[in-house]
Amino acid sequence: MLDQWYQSLGFALAPTELIQLAALVFARSMLVLFFNPFLGGQVVPGPVKMATSFTFIVLLLPLLGSTNGDTIPTGLPYFYLLVKELAIGATLGWISGLIFAGFSAAGRLVDTQRGTNMAETMVFQIKERTSVFGQLYTQTAIVLFLIAGGHLVFLKGFFTSFEVLPVTEFPAFADGPAPILRELARLSADVLVIAVQLSAPALIALFLTDVGFGIINRASPQINVFVVSQPAKVAIGVFMVLLVMRVLMDQFDLYGREMLISFYRFIGYTGS
Repeated sequence: MLDQWYQSLGFALAPTELIQLAALVFARSMLVLFFNPFLGGQVVPGPVKMATSFTFIVLLLPLLGSTNGDTIPTGLPYFYLLVKELAIGATLGWISGLIFAGFSAAGRLVDTQRGTNMAETMVFQIKERTSVFGQLYTQTAIVLFLIAGGHLVFLKGFFTSFEVLPVTEFPAFADGPAPILRELARLSADVLVIAVQLSAPALIALFLTDVGFGIINRASPQINVFVVSQPAKVAIGVFMVLLVMRVLMDQFDLYGREMLISFYRFIGYTGS
């Protein structure tokens, strides 16, 4: 009876072959969900990630069912395919999370300059410690990304990756690995660029504050400038962040768009 039900689905593959393909999809999906902060990241329990990965498998059944069974290897070649899927999934998830690491670093720079970096909190999506403003920047960026529908664009690209690079094929690298390596290196460097750009207004204001208190200390050495400057720098840092928050939100949106462009570009590199 089960055989009749399976045949009624119209799959050209044997059940064992379909399970092999599903395992490859599962490998790519799990790593994406693990490294991706705006889909929950590491804060989502393992069973939920597994259920979501199985949902992806169900959604991709029409694509998997049309695969030629002769192209599914066994033994060591299948193991290589599994390793390839893990690498692709980890890279896609890593690309999607890099900009949020930049947002966290920007907040930490501000808190370091205003002397409050000792107060730390945990970004549960990526399981990393950050400062108070680092948490604010990261969570604000995630919320704005979800409101803008960026996660839908991301998921569309993720499903497209199975068409560009089927689970039974290895990356073609038509232009060689150099474009991919350059892209990944640029994305890594952009973390520092994002951190400096987003923290620049507050850093400049706090630097000028330090210069001002330095002048006061030279003019009146009897004043304990260190004790006076600390509360002032804390307040000025908060004021500057609130003052430029609207601009920061626009930058969060811009960097989110750039991340999606890089995400799609990487998928294109893996195709023929």
